[in-house]
Amino acid sequence: ALQPPQIQACSTFLVGKGASVDGSLFVSHSDDGEGDPDARLSFIPAADHAPGAFRDVWPDLEDNPRFVGTARGETYLPGRGVPSDAKWTEPIGKIPQVNHTYAYTEGNYGIMNEKQLSIGESTCSGKFVANAKGSGGTAMFCVNELSRIAMERCVTARCAIRTMGDLATEHGFYGASGSFEGGSETLLIADTSEGWVMHFVPYPETNAAVWVAKRVPDDEVTVVMNMFTIRNVNLHDPDNYLYSENVIDVAIKHGLWDPSGKDGVFDFTKAYSDGEYAHKYYSGRRAWGAFRLVDPSVELDPNYGDLRMDDPYPWSMKPAKLVSASDLFAWHRDWYQDTPFDMSAGVAAGPWGSPDRFNGGDAEGTIPGSFERSIALHRTTYTHVLQTRGWLPDAIGGITWYGPHAAHGTCFVPVPAGIKKLPAALTIGNATRVDRDSQWWAHRYVHNLAQMKYAYAVEDIRTAQAKWEHEGAQLVAAVDAKLGGRAAVSPDELDVALGMFEVHLDNVRAAWWRLGDVIMANYADGFVSTRETGTSVGYPAWWLEAAGWREGPEPIPPPKTKGAKILRQGVGALKRGSRTRKAGSASLASAFRG
Repeated sequence: ALQPPQIQACSTFLVGKGASVDGSLFVSHSDDGEGDPDARLSFIPAADHAPGAFRDVWPDLEDNPRFVGTARGETYLPGRGVPSDAKWTEPIGKIPQVNHTYAYTEGNYGIMNEKQLSIGESTCSGKFVANAKGSGGTAMFCVNELSRIAMERCVTARCAIRTMGDLATEHGFYGASGSFEGGSETLLIADTSEGWVMHFVPYPETNAAVWVAKRVPDDEVTVVMNMFTIRNVNLHDPDNYLYSENVIDVAIKHGLWDPSGKDGVFDFTKAYSDGEYAHKYYSGRRAWGAFRLVDPSVELDPNYGDLRMDDPYPWSMKPAKLVSASDLFAWHRDWYQDTPFDMSAGVAAGPWGSPDRFNGGDAEGTIPGSFERSIALHRTTYTHVLQTRGWLPDAIGGITWYGPHAAHGTCFVPVPAGIKKLPAALTIGNATRVDRDSQWWAHRYVHNLAQMKYAYAVEDIRTAQAKWEHEGAQLVAAVDAKLGGRAAVSPDELDVALGMFEVHLDNVRAAWWRLGDVIMANYADGFVSTRETGTSVGYPAWWLEAAGWREGPEPIPPPKTKGAKILRQGVGALKRGSRTRKAGSASLASAFRG
């Protein structure tokens, strides 16, 4: 039987076109994986299909390899990142195919298609759980496959919502885990005009799904952090709400909402969410942290009772300033800096202020407790910031700002919607083998090297991020200026532009491998060699106190004999710890040897 993947727990933002600096819509997503992620992207080309053809439906597999076969691009061919004799992925169902499908890029989910349709994902808990065909259940669709079908068939967010909702309701829906915790899903969906949030809950009683979608106001920003956020649903406002026909009936049948008025206005999250998973504040603290970035002047309480029942935070918010792609890069790099929850502070951060917390292991099963969970996360497989721009030709208007590995250690590079083939460096990445041709491995390598003196090394990383992300933005602006003033881009011109984007990506990868060497040279063996080779900085005083420095071996007691004093008054000068020692005699020098 197919085993459900581990809950991945992703952080997402959606920025309306009136809330951005230039009228772009933005959807972001951090794909927060575990120890064996599939770090590869795949490009699926557009295709025409014969009348009566069927489309295979694939299972939810997110660890490496997420797919083996020929149906989803060259990335997943046997022998590429997996053994040549690896078992091919088997479909769990089929649906009728459409005449034409659009080109798109995928990771664990559909990312962006050639028409700029864009999707981000965040796993949630729900009141119901279902299993897939082949795993003890009857449901055919996971959110991963639904997002891919939306990429293949849709230009608009509304089309994507209707297509995915209808398929999930007709054929059954199952979540990312075989439990209530992580058994439901959220997608953030944008086209060139509007953005939506869509929640899915499995409903195994009729092998269906319950779903709802809400439009994000054009001038606002919304966030989803592994828990449903849609509250009151206006059933008579199709401009701003879409939903499954069973959304009220299922709630009433199972006692999730009382229509008599006892429970007030129907609240989707109260009815269908199973609350936060992992621990209290796992979702809510990130939502608070995100909104403090969107508008720092709005005072929200980081503490609450029950996130599902209390509804302590707004659904969306106008930003304090108009949002750019670089703002979203920064938001995904947040670990609650300059707040009481700053993860770079305290004993758990170590002497050099690492915000990363490693989970799992036997000890956690014996000691109650939890660490904070921030948006920035060391085990992120990739982060993407998707930018749609309807005033430009689709081929260059849609930009996937792609950041392999953890956002706080990555460099976001632009990949346009009109690609015909992905750069090879984005299609390889096996966690068990360092690969210097892999974009993901370059960033993973640097981020892990930085742990040896994080507070120092992160400044080197930030300098490189600023330089190369600025160059990426300049490249996008140059292509816009060259090709933006026309309805379409010629194939030859597009090829030239795509070549420029690939050169930039290759330059970033080379720069990150060099950065790893710089970090090693600067901070090896506990020294800091940025200005003067081998400068000893020791540990911070607060950490010495916390580590029991005062309880260590006592100092050498003062000498008590005249002989010892004479030894210290020898002909030469002795410096303990120096590279050369001058002594009046060999016997004198030997007194200081181990």
